Amino acid sequence: MTRIIAKAVAELKVSIRDALRPEIIHEACQEAKHTWRTRLLDPVPTIWMFGMQIVYANTACMHAVRLVPGIRASDSAYCQARSRIPLAAFRALLRLVAPMLLRSIDRVSERWHGHRVFLIDGSSCSMPDTPKLQAEFGLPPQQKKGCGFPMAKLLGLFHGPSGLLVDLLVSPYRTHEASIAHRLFHWLHPGDVLVGDRAFASYVILAMLAGLGVYPVMRQHQRRPVDFRRGRRIGVQDQIIELRRPSRRPDWMSADAFEALPERLPVRQLRYRIEENGYRTESVVLVTTLLDADAYPLDDLATLYGDRWEVETCFRHLKQTLHMDVLRCQTADGVRKELCMYGVIYDLIRAIMVQAGIRQEVPPDRISLIDVVRCLELGLIRGDVLPVFVVNPDRPGRHQPRAVKRRPKTYPLMSRPRQELRKALASGAL
Repeated sequence: MTRIIAKAVAELKVSIRDALRPEIIHEACQEAKHTWRTRLLDPVPTIWMFGMQIVYANTACMHAVRLVPGIRASDSAYCQARSRIPLAAFRALLRLVAPMLLRSIDRVSERWHGHRVFLIDGSSCSMPDTPKLQAEFGLPPQQKKGCGFPMAKLLGLFHGPSGLLVDLLVSPYRTHEASIAHRLFHWLHPGDVLVGDRAFASYVILAMLAGLGVYPVMRQHQRRPVDFRRGRRIGVQDQIIELRRPSRRPDWMSADAFEALPERLPVRQLRYRIEENGYRTESVVLVTTLLDADAYPLDDLATLYGDRWEVETCFRHLKQTLHMDVLRCQTADGVRKELCMYGVIYDLIRAIMVQAGIRQEVPPDRISLIDVVRCLELGLIRGDVLPVFVVNPDRPGRHQPRAVKRRPKTYPLMSRPRQELRKALASGAL
């Protein structure tokens, strides 16, 4: 059985050069209709440098040019070469790599009651404070002018069993996640299960997914009244109700698409309690179109939604371990290119974790992601030859307080633009 599984994941080339083969990069450029002439920094070595730059915690460009052996160039030449590659090529690269890895991983991944499971969630990231980025992405509402940094809203679709990033949407900070979620639905197939939090539990999203044959499992929105005395009872704290199409159309949806939604949608509501120490929520109400209580018991759905928290781990790996929380590029296209490369490199790391989990006979999420990153940095991963990675201990129900032990520096927060503070410092007012 191990040999069969290993053969099934043979496509998971796990070094940067093996995974981002020249033909894949060329195909992405051709999809973007990008042409180039042969030179030292054509798209292939440039994207290799970009990938290694991400692996090395988004290091400086002057360091990135030294990470690909056999190529010597200045950091300025590297930045110019990166800017010559259009954003569409980076998007095409992510959309080529992610499905390729997903097909391979899906062959060896366990399914939940025979369904593929995907997780959807939103996050954000910061970037340099430039006028162009402020105009493109905006500032958080609590930030004073000249004292903050532009922020982008991120919406990711992840493969549940492996944590693979299928696609990542980038929008201005004040974009609501539910208004762009439909742009990810084309990745889903009939019979898939999509798990999300209460931000996605609107009638429109539930009906759109039902029309695609996809089964949503969402936490019920806090503003929707829940009464377990009015529906058709199918179990304790488990009932089937009918939702009505709202009278108001969302701004992001066309009138024809809204009218095509059904007038009524039968959904299942169920409630369960969380009694483990460390969890703030004591009662959770889920809404889903999986109406068969015998085939999909309440306990199984509660466990599935509990596993949704793995998406938080995925974003933490991206933002903290790989340092995606603060980006470096100073243009809007550059920021989007950077995020696409983060998606590609993160998926390659996840593919390594899946392959290592099979070989070391542990679940993939127990393989240490930071250990994989360090092995990539040291060049210990060559082709299909994998070292033995660190395995994280299994600690179910473990929790930590939301507190920081190490004290920050006691500098005051910037409440005025830096230029004004410099003048005040020069005049002796500070």
